[in-house]
This record gives sequence, C-alpha cells and structure tokens, in this order.
Amino acid sequence: MIIKIFISFFLIALAETINGILRVKFLYKKIGIKKAKITSFLIGSIVIITLNLILVPWISPQTVVDAFFIGFIWMSMMIAYDLYVGKVLFRLSWKKIFEDFNILKGNFLGIGMGFIFVLPYFILLLKS
Repeated sequence: MIIKIFISFFLIALAETINGILRVKFLYKKIGIKKAKITSFLIGSIVIITLNLILVPWISPQTVVDAFFIGFIWMSMMIAYDLYVGKVLFRLSWKKIFEDFNILKGNFLGIGMGFIFVLPYFILLLKS
C-alpha cells in the first residue's frame, strides 16, 4: 500500500504543479489574480476528485484508518512539496509561502490541503 501511496502522490503533485503553472502563466493575465485563484482552486478540486476516484480504489484501503492514513501522507507530502518549491525553487520568503495557506488573504492552499486529507475517506465510503 505504501508504494501505491507514493506513486499516487507523484501523480497528484504533477497535476497540481501543472494547475499552478497554468494559473500563473495564463489565468493571472486573462482574468486577474483573484478570479484566477478561485478558478484554479475549482479546477484543482476537480482534478483531485478525479484522481482520488481512480487512485483510492487502486490503493485499496480496507478501513477508515487506512483512508485517513492515505490522506495524511498525501497532505503531508504536498505541504512539504509546496514548502520546498516555494523556498528552494522560487526563493520566496517564509512570509509569502505561508500567505499561500491563508484563506483570509484570498488563498486556498490550506483548504486544498484539508481536501486532500479527507477525500480518500469519502471515496472509501462511496466505493463501499
């Protein structure tokens, strides 16, 4: 199960990275930052739901604990990945990185991480 969780994480990270690139390169210019963030969040949510519908049955959690374990690992790895990309690749300040998680500033990353955490549980319920 662990290897499938890690393989799945890479697919999720790739999809979300592409979503982020499209948001910054295209949507910011076309519809503005605020609308782009909302649009990107909605697109990202659809992508995450779709991937979960495929990946969670493939991983095959047997219990609620397994499902939350999957979500916890994915969320933890995504947070680590986002921190790494922000700090190392883009050389952003910690303040700017943590602002991305702040819903009060119009950012949805924190909500997205919570979504990643709970979605395997809901997929397990749906598939049961």
